[in-house]
Amino acid sequence: MHPLKAPVALWPYVVLFILGLTVYRAWILAGSGLTLSVDEAYYWGWAQQLDWGYYSKPPMIAWVIAFTTGLCGDGLLCVKLGSFIAWPITSVLLYLIGRRLGGEVFGAVSAVVFITLPGVTLSAVLISTDVMLFLWWTLAFWALLRALESNAWRDWLLLGLAGGLGLLSKYTMGVFALSLMLYLLWEPTVRSQWRNPRLYAAGILAALILSPNLWWNLAHDFPTLRHTADISNLENAGLHWDELGEFLGGQFAVFGPLFFVLLWIAISVFLSAREPRKRLLMAFTLPFLFIIALQALLGRANANWAAPAYVAGTLLVMLWLFEGRRVKLGLIALGLNLLLMFGAYHFPALSSVLGIEPSNRSDPYKRVRGWDRLAAAFDAYRARYPDARLLSDDRGLLAELIYYGQPHPFEAFSWNPNRELRHHYDLKATLSPEEGGRFLLVTDRQDPLADVHAAFTQVERLGPLHVDIHRDYALDYTVWLLERPVGAGGR
Repeated sequence: MHPLKAPVALWPYVVLFILGLTVYRAWILAGSGLTLSVDEAYYWGWAQQLDWGYYSKPPMIAWVIAFTTGLCGDGLLCVKLGSFIAWPITSVLLYLIGRRLGGEVFGAVSAVVFITLPGVTLSAVLISTDVMLFLWWTLAFWALLRALESNAWRDWLLLGLAGGLGLLSKYTMGVFALSLMLYLLWEPTVRSQWRNPRLYAAGILAALILSPNLWWNLAHDFPTLRHTADISNLENAGLHWDELGEFLGGQFAVFGPLFFVLLWIAISVFLSAREPRKRLLMAFTLPFLFIIALQALLGRANANWAAPAYVAGTLLVMLWLFEGRRVKLGLIALGLNLLLMFGAYHFPALSSVLGIEPSNRSDPYKRVRGWDRLAAAFDAYRARYPDARLLSDDRGLLAELIYYGQPHPFEAFSWNPNRELRHHYDLKATLSPEEGGRFLLVTDRQDPLADVHAAFTQVERLGPLHVDIHRDYALDYTVWLLERPVGAGGR
């Protein structure tokens, strides 16, 4: 493929498109009436106590939220601001990568396709570990291209820096190293890099950046690694074809219904190619997809776990489209993704026009509605018992009530009588038998609460917490007043 030349520099138009789309997404979110998701509220809670690690994730997500909320406060858009900053930067980096591999037009079109992928459409209005993983993965890929060409220390060290920050975002950044090794083994023109000390210096720098998190895990009995193993369901290892099917089906939703098909066509066509850039893009696409697909087969895997593969995957598809001058096919695939984006962002309005009643089944946003109202109802109980502290057996409920409660009930506890390690509140805020005082237990369990009655000498049901979301879906919990803990000598 010969690089297509543009009559003018396209980067201002690329940046303008990306920024315009970002503003549009922020505008949609601001007027949506949605609340923070359970995970977002959970991560915001982490950001109140900065550390080198947390129960289920490395610390980057907490650091980013602490930075953005420090800039503009704890409102919903400020909590999510990291996403509105990271995705434009990631997309511009992909443009720079594409321009280096295929010219100005190739880079510009690839960036537009990438920022409108369905997975990005969803992730762009959330603050999650994937947001920062994509940023550092893409920066590392760009730095690698520069380093292989220039062999300059600044580029190799930038690679190591991006790799280390990626590992502090999500451990699956480690797949980048596997992809790089595959490329160095596969492509003869770069095999000499195995003898390049600057490559190993980049790896050492990445490891040094990660090391404080590893030390934190060691000091806390490796909770993050244990959680990763738990959610992978590898203790029930076997051939879970249904999980594999669900994971592969999810890729149509992440990459786009037509683009995912085109990706495998491009891979099948390019697999025997000897062109270095095609091998490079496949080396940074296939390992991630293969590893997570294997994990799904042996245990389970979420659809988004392999998403960084689509940084190189987008460029791989675009390369195949450009080489064959398949403009119409590319426009159709892009059009489908744009329809999905507008459908997702304007779902309530479309449902109203189509006469679809919002319900448990029809509303994909039901789980991010009503938490602010639930917290306001709980605040009424807190006003009656100002000395009572929040207690719950539900991670998500704790996170939402702490975030939306006014003032924030930071001195909250996890009800964990079996001393399990299920989430960060169990790790840092399990209620001990010696803790005295009064507590407001919020739970979806009904009486009798045998474990609660065994731990407190006075247990009183105060009333319900109920918020209607739809006619067949509501947030339903019960508030209990607990006094005189047995372990605290009845204090």
